[in-house]
Amino acid sequence: MALPLYLHPFLTLSFIFILYTQTSPHTSSPYIRLPSIQSRSEPVRISVADFGATGDGIHYDTVPIQSAIDACTAAGGGRVVFPPGKYLTATVFLKSGVVLEVQKNATVYGGTRLEDYPVEQNRWYVVVAEDAEDVGITGGGEINGQGLEFVVRFDVRKNVMVSWNRTGACDGDECRPRLVGFIRSKNIRVWDVRLSEPAYWCLHLVQCDNTYIHDMSIYGDFNIPNNDGIDIDDSNNTVITRVNINTGDDAICPKTYDGPLYNLTATDSWIRTKSSAIKLGSASWFEFKQLRFDNITIVDSHRGLGLQIRDGGMNMILDYITKIYL
Repeated sequence: MALPLYLHPFLTLSFIFILYTQTSPHTSSPYIRLPSIQSRSEPVRISVADFGATGDGIHYDTVPIQSAIDACTAAGGGRVVFPPGKYLTATVFLKSGVVLEVQKNATVYGGTRLEDYPVEQNRWYVVVAEDAEDVGITGGGEINGQGLEFVVRFDVRKNVMVSWNRTGACDGDECRPRLVGFIRSKNIRVWDVRLSEPAYWCLHLVQCDNTYIHDMSIYGDFNIPNNDGIDIDDSNNTVITRVNINTGDDAICPKTYDGPLYNLTATDSWIRTKSSAIKLGSASWFEFKQLRFDNITIVDSHRGLGLQIRDGGMNMILDYITKIYL
């Protein structure tokens, strides 16, 4: 007897579906338009060490890192290189035309203090691009949010976490920094990098267009709450492929908080999560169109596919679904 989807210990999903609001006209189509990341020359390579980064994991390297990024974009774009080392930093802002090359045996560590992040809570990231074009992260190294440093009390069911709402800096009980964010940006590529130990969400796309995430890994402690793998908010033309996600909360979580989401493809990936491998319906008030999930292996997860009516998700209809293999 086949187990229900949410109880199965090991499964591979292959399906295509289109989700839309009841009031929206729509014509079903299995066709998914993939983003086309344009190749561009990268004439500039700038090392953060040349701007004074120590890479000792003790002293903050925020100023040298940001200076290298600013110099790179001013020169027309290229790569900002992190040689092997440990780079402790407050928020750094990725600029147009710049790819961060975090090399093998290099780790960028996010700070654990409130003062390491901007005043505005929606800008709390270790690395963030705002209104940028042609940006990316690669190199074979790691960006680490030091999520375990935010644990107040360890618990096998769910760790109790620090919340900066006690300072008045934010509202709610999920007041911790995310790891990497792309906000209102386009032509984004993230590959050959490990994003690990976020204190909150790991990789966040907000109102972005043309994003390619491939051949990379995400790791979050299994007992840390709210450490989602990839959250895709109101973002279009996104491809996720050959990605390994191992985390304590939802792994791939599309949302339509302020606008619709269309053309999302996730394929050939491996997911382990304490929550939903793929979840739709949270923080969603607008339509989803042309979503494809194909050949995704899911292990040790509470739910393979979660469709929820929760803080949004009203009047949603599942229009097209096929090829579900257990």
